[in-house]
Amino acid sequence: MSTFGGCIWWVLFFATACGLPDRSNPADPRIGGSDGDGIQLLAEVPSTHRSDIADRIDEVRFSISAADMTKPIVGTMDLVGSSARARVGGISPGSDRIFSVVAVDGSGIPTFAAIDTQDVDGESTEAISLQMRRLFGSVELISQLPPEIVTLEVRIDAGADTLLRSYDIEGPLTQRIADIPTGADVLVTLRGFDAEAQVLLQDVLRADIREDLIAHLALEVFGGSIRIVANFPTYLPVVEVDRFSDEMGSFFRRTDNPDLPAPNEPIDFDLPQFLLRGFGPNGEAVTFYHFDMRPQEPGTVYEFFDRRGERIVGQLPVFDRIPGDSGYSDFWQVHQVRVQDLEYRVNSLHAAEDVLASGWEIEASDEVANYVIVPFGSRASRRFDAATPVRALDGWYAGQITKYLVFENPQSTAQVDFGSGQINTPQMYAFFDNNRDEKDGFALDPETQGTHNVVTRLPGEEGYSPLWVLQVFTLSAFERVLDLASALDQAKNEENLVELGRLIRINAPIIQVGSE
Repeated sequence: MSTFGGCIWWVLFFATACGLPDRSNPADPRIGGSDGDGIQLLAEVPSTHRSDIADRIDEVRFSISAADMTKPIVGTMDLVGSSARARVGGISPGSDRIFSVVAVDGSGIPTFAAIDTQDVDGESTEAISLQMRRLFGSVELISQLPPEIVTLEVRIDAGADTLLRSYDIEGPLTQRIADIPTGADVLVTLRGFDAEAQVLLQDVLRADIREDLIAHLALEVFGGSIRIVANFPTYLPVVEVDRFSDEMGSFFRRTDNPDLPAPNEPIDFDLPQFLLRGFGPNGEAVTFYHFDMRPQEPGTVYEFFDRRGERIVGQLPVFDRIPGDSGYSDFWQVHQVRVQDLEYRVNSLHAAEDVLASGWEIEASDEVANYVIVPFGSRASRRFDAATPVRALDGWYAGQITKYLVFENPQSTAQVDFGSGQINTPQMYAFFDNNRDEKDGFALDPETQGTHNVVTRLPGEEGYSPLWVLQVFTLSAFERVLDLASALDQAKNEENLVELGRLIRINAPIIQVGSE
């Protein structure tokens, strides 16, 4: 657009952020003729693409031609809101005048266009209106993918338009994707999955999309241009995890119970020693996992967002510690990393030290998640919220992949109560099997094989948290505790209480309320 018209457009756009401007423009360009004469040429951007104007239109050009015109009349138009305008003089009256308008982005790539044939009457024709259409192009993907990859997901971000495609892979890949809005530097994100839906590879490419040319993108997997972002031991090491060492365990220590899984051996948390039953406040049955003692202070997990505040697709979270590290907790306070680099390559940061050294803004949020870091191959198949993923997800720790199970988190119906930098701890009334300490676990009813532990909050209730502080009773009160009222009644008698001399807090997320 012209310098003067461009200045007017930018001022109007930012001054009317709540809507597009709607007024006549006294500075419409005049092409040919003298002031006051000529035809008002108007070209309108489709309403469905008005949010895309700022990013996809740098200049609007027009051309008026006819068989009996010696040369076309050409010029630029002023963009006001969603309308491009120009006052064009010197158009000789006659039939079959071809009016053509094209909008281009900053790289000169056509993004919108309109064309129409009109008769021009020198006396009555005052305005010609055209409706522009969005232009579309194609991308062709070519690659020889590893046999482990069975699905390829392609995400294309072209301004306000986002396309998501998924393809089953059998042998060499040659795939053409059409209907991509034109423009320069269009972002193409590629993710390859194995049969278990784990991400094996990912790359982010950029392409210029044109209406008349096909953009060819080659995935050079064996050349090393694809960055592997998730568990695939052939490419990336998976961090070793031991949840049952003397440093990590309290209820579950391998020195006390040699049958516990070895270091880095998969853990089946659906086994009875980890999946327990108890009572809710009103005596309702509750089922919960038992992940041992954990501190109130959460660890730090870094999650990545772009300049618009949107989560960066494909970037794995970065954890600052793993089981065995000092202060490890299954609970994580989310720290949001604001990535300012438009050329940031997804997953190029994969260690807490790198994140802190990046220089980007890092904001500690009020969000906390219960992410249980486990050895590769571990499982826990139950969740309170059916929308919470069951399979172990992938994250980063010190440049290696770490696996974690998701329980209460900011997106789930069951959330962690958090405040003043600590996980809040509601009470759980409990019984130890040895009537003394936690080394032999909780006492079980010989008939039901359930505990008589009583929780004081249920998922979704105010104050709920899966990190419970224990009030332990002696086994003499076991048969009398079946709900919160009976637990409070037994607590009145000090002879029923086990004096521990310390606070015991366990991570025990409730995954079901009611009988199975």
